[in-house]
Amino acid sequence: MAQYEDLELDQGSDAKWEVKLLQTDGTPRNLTGYSVQGMVNRSYGADSSEAIAFTTRIAPSNAIAGVLEFRLTHDQTDLMKRRRYVYDLELTYIDSDAIGVPTIKERILEGNLIVSRSVTKFD
Repeated sequence: MAQYEDLELDQGSDAKWEVKLLQTDGTPRNLTGYSVQGMVNRSYGADSSEAIAFTTRIAPSNAIAGVLEFRLTHDQTDLMKRRRYVYDLELTYIDSDAIGVPTIKERILEGNLIVSRSVTKFD
């Protein structure tokens, strides 16, 4: 089951978050060979054409430590309105021990993304 976390950002700003995934015993989850993707949208039922994709990354130096990052650029957040959005992140990996479909997708994080409006605009 995904963890739930509300995030906030300022309209027109670059935003970056890092997540560290742990095993149930508290040790870092090795993310070597994993990929991550995530989206933001105005609601769960909104048209997917309105979704904004996070730029996501698991740096090779951080994979063993279980650290991934996701971000939105100032160009992306500048287009967002002051409101509450929803988001989620999913991991994808190959389970070599799986019978049948070896590609596993796991939602790891979800929640609300609250955007505060910018007053200063440089156009």
